[in-house]
Amino acid sequence: MSTSAETSTPARKVRGRLPVYKRRRRRIYGAAALVLAVIVGVVVWATTGGSSGPTALPGFTISVSQGSVASPDSIIESQTSLSKLIPAKLHYVPFEAGVTAIAEMKSGAVQAISGVGNPPLTEAIGSGTGVTVVMGWGFDDDQLLVPDSVTSPAQLAGKSVAVLVGSSEDYELLGYLALQHLTGKVKVVPFADENAAGAAALSGAVSAAYVYGSPATALLKKGYHSLVNAQQIAKLGIPGLIAVASSVIKTNPALVQAYVCAELQGSRDMTGPQAAKYLAASSAAQGVPGDQIVAATKDYPFILPSDQLYWLGSTLHDPGSRIVQAYVQTGKFLVDQGRLSSAPSAAQIAQHVDITFIKKALAGGCSS
Repeated sequence: MSTSAETSTPARKVRGRLPVYKRRRRRIYGAAALVLAVIVGVVVWATTGGSSGPTALPGFTISVSQGSVASPDSIIESQTSLSKLIPAKLHYVPFEAGVTAIAEMKSGAVQAISGVGNPPLTEAIGSGTGVTVVMGWGFDDDQLLVPDSVTSPAQLAGKSVAVLVGSSEDYELLGYLALQHLTGKVKVVPFADENAAGAAALSGAVSAAYVYGSPATALLKKGYHSLVNAQQIAKLGIPGLIAVASSVIKTNPALVQAYVCAELQGSRDMTGPQAAKYLAASSAAQGVPGDQIVAATKDYPFILPSDQLYWLGSTLHDPGSRIVQAYVQTGKFLVDQGRLSSAPSAAQIAQHVDITFIKKALAGGCSS
């Protein structure tokens, strides 16, 4: 039988164990470090706008004509150095008709239209669509192409002519027929696509076509000849323009400025001493061989950089500018055609012409 002295065991010190007070102190320090890390993380999140990475670029969709005549946009599309100047994810969709492009802009699918004509823009302004002109593009280069048997306007009576519906070409053709006292005597057949208008003439479905670019080239090769052209009809008074959604101008003016700067440089490239090089390089964007683009574009009546403010006006929202006055006349035409109930006033149209961006670009205010 053992005694109490024999059965009691002395307390042993366990290796690796800290005293209770030290363990508690370590927990406090750990908790404090965690809280501090959370605070730092919140501060970083707040100062970077809550983003975990670089800010995503906005999308910017441009409606652009394809075919044998290039545009500043096709120069931008074919030159990475220019496209990088625009802080957006660029996307291009084919421009087939101004009325279609305006409808796409109204729906939010398109943010810019390159080369839209008077009637679609005037109609959009008159109906309250948020569209703003920011730069001049060029003039129509269409020709009224007719068979060899037609040598005078009077011989058009009883015949049919294909034209792009709701376009400046439509406006020009109807005006020309009126001047020749042929209103109601010639059947004007509207097409939603200029290529389709040319194809209709080639197939014999219509007698003639008012077209330009590739469709015109095809008709000329078949033996058609030009009875009159856009410059003779309009006397360089109906320019096509570059328009941007008004909402983008309000929410992202820096993007619009960069776009206009790139457009201006593209215009200079395609009309300057090295134009052939830039035009040939745009063949992929235009979907046409480079040599055809060079031939069709070199004499096209573009609005050159030096003429921008001549047409758009030298002051902001100028109701007396040449563009506004041309649109006033177009508005009256659209009322006569039943496409507008009332023509927009010069003051109303002028609010849709913003020279701020092109004026800054011309003054050297573009980043390189």
